[in-house]
Amino acid sequence: MSIALGKRRENQRTALRLMLRQLGDRAFDTALFSPGEASFSEVQRTTWQELSRIDLVHELDADRYRLTAKGWLAALESSQMSRAAEYESRLGKLLGAMKAHVKGRKKAAVIPLDQLASESGEPQGWIFNVVESGSTSTARRTGAGWYNHEKGRLVEIPVDFDLEPADITAALTTPHLVRIQLLEERVETLTVDREQFHCPYCDAPLSQTGRQDFPEHHCTVTYETFECGYCTADGFEEAPCPCGPNWPPLEEFSFETKHQGSLWLCQPRGRTNRARYKRRSNNRPRSAA
Repeated sequence: MSIALGKRRENQRTALRLMLRQLGDRAFDTALFSPGEASFSEVQRTTWQELSRIDLVHELDADRYRLTAKGWLAALESSQMSRAAEYESRLGKLLGAMKAHVKGRKKAAVIPLDQLASESGEPQGWIFNVVESGSTSTARRTGAGWYNHEKGRLVEIPVDFDLEPADITAALTTPHLVRIQLLEERVETLTVDREQFHCPYCDAPLSQTGRQDFPEHHCTVTYETFECGYCTADGFEEAPCPCGPNWPPLEEFSFETKHQGSLWLCQPRGRTNRARYKRRSNNRPRSAA
């Protein structure tokens, strides 16, 4: 059975909060997170895949992820950090340093990132996140960005830059929340469509469907097999998914060794009905759909 939508959303928020806590003030594109870490033990494996699909994290490989700019903003909202007085105070120092460079000017100012860090007293990584996420922009004003699109080097501050911390806080807590809500609704729609074509435990795609007649029972059974090995018969589990609750652990097998020529062979034997049942169901013949 699939995890309820509400629980999946809460698990996504939990994952974002945990990543933000580990990230601290580092640039979000430099910190890597592994689902196997003890600190993420409460995060479901499918949560990482869902966050990747909606561009809140970027998957580097099977065991490492990093936040995206959108993910950093979502993490700020999930942790409610964007509404905290401390966050607004930090933004105030950064915005003040930025505005000082365009006061009385008729052209945009270009400032090295490390100089802004020195003037504001804020870490370069945190300033990188603010600029890269576009969170110094509002619906009416263009915020600071990277000069010549060279990320993390020079910050270009527009001549009409005149934001206050409350402006950015409002931008984070209204438009971005709406976007996150729209993303969640999109995920909900896609999830309904995906459930019948993906394993409910690990999200592996459907690889084969087939039917088998049982004349003695006057019925035909429809089988669905997924790439992870999970198999159902008319919707009931026949073979478990390795990420599912019915996958037998090693303790439910005994291992018989045999010497054959110059080789040693090891044969697993199921000690429980569950371990034996998995092997039988995988060998069940099926006719093509």
